Amino acid sequence: MTPALEIDGLVKTYQSVFGRPRAALDKLDMLVEPGQIHGFLGPNGSGKSTTLKTLLGLLRADGGHMRIFGEPVPRFQAAMAARVGAIVEAPAFFGNLTGYKTLSLLAKAGGVPRQRVGVVLDQVGLADRSEDMVRSYSLGMRQRLAVASALLKNPDLLILDEPNNGLDPAGVREMRDLLRGHAEQGKTVVISSHILAEIAQICDSVTIISRGRTVAAGPVSEVLAVADKGSYRVRVDDHQRAAQILTEAGADVSITGDHLVVHDLAEPAWVSYTLGVHDMWVRELSPVAQLEDAFLTITGSGSRGSFRPVDDSERTPQERPA
Repeated sequence: MTPALEIDGLVKTYQSVFGRPRAALDKLDMLVEPGQIHGFLGPNGSGKSTTLKTLLGLLRADGGHMRIFGEPVPRFQAAMAARVGAIVEAPAFFGNLTGYKTLSLLAKAGGVPRQRVGVVLDQVGLADRSEDMVRSYSLGMRQRLAVASALLKNPDLLILDEPNNGLDPAGVREMRDLLRGHAEQGKTVVISSHILAEIAQICDSVTIISRGRTVAAGPVSEVLAVADKGSYRVRVDDHQRAAQILTEAGADVSITGDHLVVHDLAEPAWVSYTLGVHDMWVRELSPVAQLEDAFLTITGSGSRGSFRPVDDSERTPQERPA
């Protein structure tokens, strides 16, 4: 099956204030399969926005190849435009227009039937505020309007930069359901975000970049495995007693808030068995590894993990990261 998005060896260089070239993107790779929700992660300044702008034709690459549904861009950028919806960074709208008028103008410019305006306003939860001026919208409402604009074409590839910006918890959940519904139609979603917990909940796979290079990519479960140190979260009715039982049985246990953590555990079923012998029933037994841990492990230590690491063997010693 043709990938929804392919980026191979993407290079983008800027001139610094001292006249020296600075590589914003240094042979970056990215692969997104169709029908997935894919997370695009990296520290501030790692090149996420530059990548998306280059992909969408807002910046010109200095090297590498990009394809959307198998078609090279920017060569076929115009042909692909009808299949792609995107927001990159904070979009700007005219404050003296209503939400409905804003989307109607965008629909007309993009050759989209006006009926889609009402559909997307309802999808993002703005139907009851569609006749209000945009200047009266909160930050979260403006973000909803931006996502609505990206959905106008019912795109096969939806690219969103920080889609939860300004949303309250209920809005975050609604956005999550909206994006899942879009993917369930066989469409592809790429989310660039720094809210790692949300990425872990919604994404099927991720690409992590640092200093303009891909440092890891793969299913979320494989990314989490990088930070998995054999620690498991355990919830029971009596944490103190459970901790004592497990400690006496030879486990390394710590109590944290409303649960306890068992460290360096080779076989998690051992916890259930050990506590069950003492008539204690486990309500939760889950790995502690979080995407935040994997993110810090990969980008902080320079580890590239065991899943699709960057191949430095083809680079000269001068090109390889320190």
